[in-house]
Amino acid sequence: MGRLDGKVAIVTGGARGMGAATARLFAREGAQVVLTDLLDTQGEAVAADIGPSALFLHHDVRIEPDWAAVIETTLRRHGRIDVLVNNAGIVHFSALDEMVKDDIDNVLATNVT
Repeated sequence: MGRLDGKVAIVTGGARGMGAATARLFAREGAQVVLTDLLDTQGEAVAADIGPSALFLHHDVRIEPDWAAVIETTLRRHGRIDVLVNNAGIVHFSALDEMVKDDIDNVLATNVT
């Protein structure tokens, strides 16, 4: 325990699944955690469950100004960023030949770009 004492971590896709588990683990290990996601209600619930060492921010990883806001808020609140977990990702279930360009662009923008 305490392996992340004094560290500040941003975890994208932190509202559920691996992102939420990572945020919880980092907080247990002593980090201040900023978890981000598009799923506001779920993200706020995870942050509330973690307690005062967690902050939830609405964040669309595809949008550059959202990144700037997350970084600015984190630096203003904690003065530093030590860890970034780029966990946000989406899956689009359909045959490749049935996907439209917007679907492909959305998956690539979220998962790669």
